[in-house]
Amino acid sequence: MKRFLIFLGLCAALGSASADGQAPTGGRGGPVPTRNVAIFTKLENALADAVQHHDAEAMSRIVSDDFEIRSAPVPGVPTARDAALQAWSQLPAPAPAAIGQMAVHDYGELMVVSFVSKQGAGASSPAQSFFVVDTWKRAGTDWKLAVRYAAPIVEGAPAVPGAAAPGAEALRKKM
Repeated sequence: MKRFLIFLGLCAALGSASADGQAPTGGRGGPVPTRNVAIFTKLENALADAVQHHDAEAMSRIVSDDFEIRSAPVPGVPTARDAALQAWSQLPAPAPAAIGQMAVHDYGELMVVSFVSKQGAGASSPAQSFFVVDTWKRAGTDWKLAVRYAAPIVEGAPAVPGAAAPGAEALRKKM
C-alpha cells in the first residue's frame, strides 16, 4: 500500500508539471526546444548571418518572391522584397543578432514564428531589441519567409490591451 501511495504521489507531481505547460528540461536545466523551434531558429539564424555578411544570394534563397516587411513605425507602408534586400545589403556589418523567446505556431503549410531579436551594439549605436513575427510558407521541401512584422521593444511603452503585464507570470501553452 505504501508503494502504491508513493507511485500515486509521483504520478500526481509529474501530471501537475505537464498540466502547467512546463516544457521538459534538458540535462542543464533549461527547456528543451521543440522540433519546430529548432528548425526555425536555424532558418532565422541563417537569414541573420546572410544579412550580417551582405550575402544577397543567401537572402534571396531564404525569402519568398512576394516577401515584405511591415514595421510598427509605418504599419500601412510595407517594404517590398527588393527594397528590403537592398536595405539589408547596405547596412553596416552589424554585430551578430541574438534570437530568444521563440514560439512557433504550426498551421500546416504556414508557420508563424515570433521571437525577440537583440541587435548588438555598433560603434555608433546602442544595442536594440525588436519583437519580430515572421510568417514562413512551405515551398516544396523548403521554407520561405513570406512576411516579417517587427517593432522595437521600448521600455515604458503602453501595454497591449489583453496581453499579460510585463513581469506577470503567464501560463505557458502546452507543448
